[in-house]
This record gives sequence, C-alpha cells and structure tokens, in this order.
Amino acid sequence: MEAVVIGGGVSGQAIRYALTMHGVRVRVLSRSNGFNVLTDDAVRALGAADAVVEATGTQAMSRKAATEFFTESTRRIGEGAQQTGAHHIVLSIVNCDHPDVQGLGYYAAKATQEQVARAHGATIVRSTQWFEFAAQIVSRARFGPLGIVPSMTMRPVALDAVADVIAECVTGQRAEAGYDVAGPQIMTLWDLAGRTGSRPRLAIPLAVPGRTGRAFRDGTITGGSDVELVGPDLDEWLARRNTA
Repeated sequence: MEAVVIGGGVSGQAIRYALTMHGVRVRVLSRSNGFNVLTDDAVRALGAADAVVEATGTQAMSRKAATEFFTESTRRIGEGAQQTGAHHIVLSIVNCDHPDVQGLGYYAAKATQEQVARAHGATIVRSTQWFEFAAQIVSRARFGPLGIVPSMTMRPVALDAVADVIAECVTGQRAEAGYDVAGPQIMTLWDLAGRTGSRPRLAIPLAVPGRTGRAFRDGTITGGSDVELVGPDLDEWLARRNTA
C-alpha cells in the first residue's frame, strides 16, 4: 500500500512516521522538495497511490488569504484523488466551524476547507491543539524577553496520536467520514506553556476581547461530549519527550 502526504511540516512528518509504522509506503510532497500544491499537477503527483493525506499549512492569518490557500489546495488534491481513485484524508481542527470562532481568519478558512473536502468525498480528521502548540503560539507573540500568552482553555493532544488515527484511516481500520479527536485533559494555554517550558519568565496573560476571545476562554475549542480522547496525558507525553 502506498500513500502520499502533502505537507512537510511537523504534522506531515508525524503522519509519515505513523504510516510507516503501519506498513505503508510513504512519499512526502511539500515546497521543501519542489512540490507546490497550488500549481503542480496533482494527478501526476499522486500517481498510483492508494491514499493522499492533506496536511498543508499556511502562514497567512487573514481570512481571505488563508481561505484562498486551503480551498485551492483541497480542491486540487480532491480532484486529483477522484481521478486516480486515491482515498483523500484532510487534517483539520476541532470546532473550527463553530460560529463563535469565525472571527479568527485561520479557523474560518479551515471551516471552508472542510466544506470543499466533503464535496470531494474526503475523510476529515479534526484534532484539538497539539502539545507542541504552546511553543508555536508563544514564539509568535514574543517581544524580546517579554511573551504574550492568550487566555485559552484547551484539550491538547499528542500529535503522534493524531497521526496514528490518520494512519488507521489510510489502512481502512477506520472507515467513517470524519473523526474528532482530543487529548485526555482540559487545561489552559498558560498552564501548558508553563509545563512544557514554552512560557518565558516575563510572560503576560492576555484575554483577547470580543466573541472569539470569549470562545477561546470558555472551552469552545475543546470539542463536544462525543470527541474521541486519544494519546497520553501531558505528564506521559513530557516523560516520553525527555527520554527520547
């Protein structure tokens, strides 16, 4: 069995590893090895692959730019998958389509991407924020020694566990149209950043104003009661990371 992973970031690499552990031959295509998902021929890129996992990302934060990227990416890969017969799987975010978080352009773009994915018959695996998320968001809000930590209630998950769910979709162990997965613990971003060593000594918690800010604080992005809990808790994840 062969799968193509579109996207060479941390998620793409985690998915590649999980697929390999499931006995799947994997090709990773990304900008780093010369593949542009917005312009290159998807049919040629997929070849005879049985599945394609779309784990693309963009630095664009505006709703317009992010939406243009994700919808075009998914349209092109979806059409390529339909022509080649590959099973198309898209990585997304739990509750990105909730009305209260549409004020954040990236979430709104992912929600629109999901609509395109469903129209093309793709499987959608949505996860909550990964444990690695704390370092990513805090690093983007640093001003010298000072760091801003947005107030957020979350249910972080191990990226490796999410990748394993995707691998099970590729191999047919999971056959539903979509899955929502999260980690086993609810915590704040402030606590996650502190426990993972991502929070700078000079850190300021910031309550983002407005409807979207309230949604992030009240746990909207943790998922509903039916979200599937996967992977280790934070203590187990940290112990594994420290012994790796």
